[in-house]
Amino acid sequence: MALNPADSPISTDLDAVLDEALDEALDEVLDEALDEALSECAERATRSGAARILSVGLSAGSIDPLAAYAGFATAERFFWGQQARGFSLAARGGVAAIEDPGAVSVADAIAGVGDSIAAVFASVDRVGPADPLFVGGFAFDGRTAGQGEWQAFPAGRMVLPELLLRNRGGETTATCNLRVEPGAGIEALRTRLGAELETLRALSEAGQGAGVYDSEPVSSARGAEYRVVADRAHPVFEAQVASALEAIRAGDLEKVVLARSLQVFNPGRFAIPGFLAQLGALYPHCTVLAVGRDEDTLVAASPELLVSLDQGEVEACALAGSAGRGRSPEEDVELGLALRESKKEQAEHAAVARSIRAALTPWTESLEEPEAPELMRVAGIQHLTTPFRGRLTRERRAASVLDLVAELHPSPAVAGLPRAPALDWIAEREGLARGWYAGPVGWVGAKGEGEFWLALRSALVRNAAPGDGGGESQARLFAGAGLVEGSVPQAELVETRLKLRALLAPLTEI
Repeated sequence: MALNPADSPISTDLDAVLDEALDEALDEVLDEALDEALSECAERATRSGAARILSVGLSAGSIDPLAAYAGFATAERFFWGQQARGFSLAARGGVAAIEDPGAVSVADAIAGVGDSIAAVFASVDRVGPADPLFVGGFAFDGRTAGQGEWQAFPAGRMVLPELLLRNRGGETTATCNLRVEPGAGIEALRTRLGAELETLRALSEAGQGAGVYDSEPVSSARGAEYRVVADRAHPVFEAQVASALEAIRAGDLEKVVLARSLQVFNPGRFAIPGFLAQLGALYPHCTVLAVGRDEDTLVAASPELLVSLDQGEVEACALAGSAGRGRSPEEDVELGLALRESKKEQAEHAAVARSIRAALTPWTESLEEPEAPELMRVAGIQHLTTPFRGRLTRERRAASVLDLVAELHPSPAVAGLPRAPALDWIAEREGLARGWYAGPVGWVGAKGEGEFWLALRSALVRNAAPGDGGGESQARLFAGAGLVEGSVPQAELVETRLKLRALLAPLTEI
């Protein structure tokens, strides 16, 4: 599948309309140039008999995407924050939503969604510095998508938002997307765009950052008595590890990832923006993300890039092999050295790196990687990691990042090897509906560029409706361990406990 920029996009200069004062922007943006763009887009829609989308780009000054996300309530919403890179996104609503509700193969869901995205982008006209993106994600395995507590999250769903805020280095740009139907009236379109600009003004006036969400308690019920329930007893998990090791020794599997979960019950409501702010502060080198629909929100502080594509440059990462952090710098170094030298951890990491290398080699030229795995240290845990970098081959230059996502997911880091037997083993033995846990979440642009991270260190938060006195909010936290020859059941349990703590502590304000 190849994604192309819009055919003959409208080019109108709207220099920094929101840079100084949003009040002035409300007058400036609705000028003759924009009227011309609206008219031309409407005429195109009428001539073709099909809806088009007009993307209007604006400078939004210093609006903080996380502060904006806090005001999106239960609208369809998306947040993406990479604190160390000074990059964040927030999105609200959708003028186009593409989903595959039940593909057994997530690769099929990704391919189908990607083809539909290409068709939508072909109908987009742009005004000013507009940079429309589809945002969303995909399930780990289509067999458990959209079921039970994951009913709001099908096998794949990507959305072109009504409002997209993108912050780089403290400067925010906004892209407002308008759906233009055949025969649409200009005044009605102007009114809709004016409403979006009023939203931007309200976001700017509401707050310029920290106070909007940092001071808010993660739970609105202070002193609440949380209940935390594991989905299975520790001996049951250890027995499942032992069963997996039998399959590995028999030669049925080389590696399999076994996950478990904790369910947290809260008599109040979890405050998602505060949770995201804490995760960003704790894990600045991870990607903190949220995908929300109604009262359900997937939240993750992911350490693992699946793949990114930017102007033909491809990046991916093998992340496998884990150890705890030391209580002193000396102990931390010792644990890291032991992780590097562990035969078991080396074997687990090598399996993941080998698979990513094999998947990317046909797509790239000069695929680069370090001679030995590196250490990634985050709060509470450290991992072996191998970054990959390459450039699409001449024959693949028209590829989309979604082509690479379909090729790589599910990787051995979250499933196992060989892929199909590992997925079958997980479906039959794990007893956990993973939904979007360990699935790829990210964004894609009109030229096929984009970035997807795996929803690891993740939670599905299901808040009770506001004012529901008898309601109880729930959050399910997920963590997994990669099993290979040499794995020890008790040690794998400890690894999942370390990973679960990454979200449990900030979620419950321990």
